[in-house]
Amino acid sequence: MNHVSIDAHPTEPAVVVTFDQQVPNSPSGSQPIRKRASSANIELSGHKKIIHLKELTPEVDIKTLSVVILQKCMYVPATSRAQLEQVLFYLQKRGTQRISARSRSSSAVGIDRRTPMLTADLNKVDEYIECFYGETSVEKNKGALALLELSKHSLNLMSLVQNETLMMALARVFREEYKRHTELSTNIMSIFVNLSKFLKFHGILLNHKIGSLCIGTLEHETKRYEMWTAELRRADAETARKINNAIRKQQLLLAVSVTFLTNVAFDISVELKIVRRKIVELLVKCLDMHSDTTNSLTTASAKFLLKLSIFKENITIMEQHSIVEKILKLFPSEDDELRKVVTKLLFNLSFNPLNVLKMVSGGLVPHMASLIQGDNKALNVLYLLSCNDDAKAMIAYTDAIQLLMRDVLSGTGSEVTKAVLLNICLEKRNAQLVCGPQGQGLDLLVEMALHSRDLMLIKVIRAISGHDGPTQAMFLKWIDDFVKIAKTEGADISESKSSFGLECMGTLAELKEARWAKIMQSENLVPWMKMHLQEGIQESSEITILRDTKPLQLQIVIACGTMARQLDAARLLIPLIDTFISLLQSSQIDDEFVVQLLYVFLQLLKHKVGGFFC
Repeated sequence: MNHVSIDAHPTEPAVVVTFDQQVPNSPSGSQPIRKRASSANIELSGHKKIIHLKELTPEVDIKTLSVVILQKCMYVPATSRAQLEQVLFYLQKRGTQRISARSRSSSAVGIDRRTPMLTADLNKVDEYIECFYGETSVEKNKGALALLELSKHSLNLMSLVQNETLMMALARVFREEYKRHTELSTNIMSIFVNLSKFLKFHGILLNHKIGSLCIGTLEHETKRYEMWTAELRRADAETARKINNAIRKQQLLLAVSVTFLTNVAFDISVELKIVRRKIVELLVKCLDMHSDTTNSLTTASAKFLLKLSIFKENITIMEQHSIVEKILKLFPSEDDELRKVVTKLLFNLSFNPLNVLKMVSGGLVPHMASLIQGDNKALNVLYLLSCNDDAKAMIAYTDAIQLLMRDVLSGTGSEVTKAVLLNICLEKRNAQLVCGPQGQGLDLLVEMALHSRDLMLIKVIRAISGHDGPTQAMFLKWIDDFVKIAKTEGADISESKSSFGLECMGTLAELKEARWAKIMQSENLVPWMKMHLQEGIQESSEITILRDTKPLQLQIVIACGTMARQLDAARLLIPLIDTFISLLQSSQIDDEFVVQLLYVFLQLLKHKVGGFFC
């Protein structure tokens, strides 16, 4: 043998033997080199041989150990004994220095800590497959780790997936080992996950029943988790530590299994088959397996549930298993990815009013309110929540109003932002917060609405005007502007202008504290109102009975009901009484219009000064 060098492994208690020439077969001819090397605990990797020293303690005699290695390992010549002893002495000294640190840092991880970092070679796939025929899980895991490293590079995937022997070996080992060796199973499933990222490999993976194996794994591990959690309640400290380590490893295996199923469910027919295996119930159970710190299993499960939630049947199953309550337990979350996924899932679930009630009672409103600045989906969820009266009241105690107002007034607010603001302004306390103590907020909204003719903003303003109290007085300075717009645009043929004018008229109809007699006289409102109210009355009796009430007419009648509350304004409405009576006779099919007309008559009759109907 030529050019033999002996070195210490950089991280492991092992001797690395490097040489240039292959060793001939054993003289005995009865035992192949590979088998003899395996019995001596030697890892074969081409022209580099690694001799693992599992029990190299400070008490081991280096000279005796070197003799044993020379006898068992044909790759180390007797002439290199001195060099071998020097390397062994170095490893023994290094191991003594590190033993305490290793004991303190030992914990549950996804790979075997004794496994050296591998530089995988695509040409050595057959050697990695042979590792799966080893007697120990450590040896099998070495092959899995090497193949996992290869699968991380997309250029290698075609060669791997076309190797039928490899695919069969991976499926076989996973099927045999997933109940016993979690780390090995996790590494193998991670290989499948890397393959499943590409649609063209899905058929091969499904032919090997990998999807069925994943579901079987989920069923087994969720049952085992329930057993472990029961044991934790009565376990001592050491047992609890071991169980928690096992649970952490279990979560990694389940996470890659769920990720694989999510990837292969790209085809709807495959997804339906997975759903029939009760995957929804299993995923909801996985949400219960989250630890104090968020983990990959929670995120993977939420992603698959999000994908499945586009179908009503799946949402029904989720609701039966208390999906909303389980998601709410994940808040607050520092994991951005998980938070975005569960927010989208909540959005899909929030179209059911019963789920909205659960979200509100479960305290979701403050969490969503804090996220609207950087997450549009959180804003969408807040909009659906803001349709609930209890949620409106809760928003007053968050920063949502400040954030919404800032976006709207800066011109960056979306229509959803304005819609949320509109909903929450239906709550009196929120409307007061929007206006501010001196009405600065209201002034800014009105100025922006009148300048931009923004229909959503004028709707917000109208919602604020409907509340009694100090906010009513804040509108008085804007009455003239609203009247002018209502008169000029309320009956415009342009839909956008007429809609804006109608909202202005509707805002005026809410202002009970305005000095209406003065306004009616200064703006000459009575003739204008009479002109629009009489439209259609002079038509033939058949058409008159079935006439449609125009939106502007309804708003004018509502405004007249507000004006009639004040005696001076009521006197000015006397010329319209005949018109009101004609409208009442011709609009019997419109219940709302009839009710508003009767309200006008009621307000007129409340005044002690009679003679209105004489």
